[in-house]
Amino acid sequence: MTHATKAIYKLLLTDYVKVSKVSVEDMLFDEQVINCSMDKIEVLDFHQTLEVNGIKFWCYTAGHVLGAAMFMVDIAGVRVLYTGDYSREEDRHLSAAELPQFSPDICIIASTYGVQLHQPRHIREKRFTEVIHTTFSQGGCVLIPAFALGRAQELLLILDKYWSNHLELHNIPIYYASPLAKKCMAVYQTYILSMNERIRNQFANSNPFKFKHISPLNSIEDFNDVCPSVVMASPGGLQSGLSRQLFDIWCSDKKKHMCHAMRGYVVEGTMAKTIIS
Repeated sequence: MTHATKAIYKLLLTDYVKVSKVSVEDMLFDEQVINCSMDKIEVLDFHQTLEVNGIKFWCYTAGHVLGAAMFMVDIAGVRVLYTGDYSREEDRHLSAAELPQFSPDICIIASTYGVQLHQPRHIREKRFTEVIHTTFSQGGCVLIPAFALGRAQELLLILDKYWSNHLELHNIPIYYASPLAKKCMAVYQTYILSMNERIRNQFANSNPFKFKHISPLNSIEDFNDVCPSVVMASPGGLQSGLSRQLFDIWCSDKKKHMCHAMRGYVVEGTMAKTIIS
């Protein structure tokens, strides 16, 4: 896996162990197993070719989340491109997925959005910020349930930039309530050079992930529930955690609006999926 993926891997699995409601006896792994697995991981750089038992492989950026990779595997001259989620559209912080310099013989690829057409990013962002502005004009608050990795960082960049460009919003607080997102932010700041040109250029003058208008929120007890405000909280599915706690408190108030992360992917069987459906 890539260097950034290895760093994120430990954070995600350790967080899963801590928040999982599964009994200790039924857990597939614990923190000790995670720590032991770190020594088994071999990392590689993008475009670096490795060979194992005559099979060559290398990877390209997938543009999905930081560190995400598409692997090209060469077996006796037959080339297979294997990838999970990818994005061919550059976003606020990541470059688009690379196109290999030659066509693979076989593609094994994720199909989450295989039959969907998305609106351009600038239109999705405009709709997102318009919902927030409309809610404020009605004296309300906005809850944004979001995954702690990838989606959270993208939305925080959008919000911080939007607030910077609108002086009338400077007295309205934005909170992000995700201990995991806060930990992931340290990884993002470490791997700035793995991001797109916009972020790399900005980093020459200031850290793009040191937000001017956004504050962390550690618990409901620390939250001053006064509208208008924006709270981005994980998990994105509203199945537990701070996002679910806030949803339970706010759901009966017509002034409180839930904006589900620009309609990103939502896992089946979760509260968020039920609401959107």
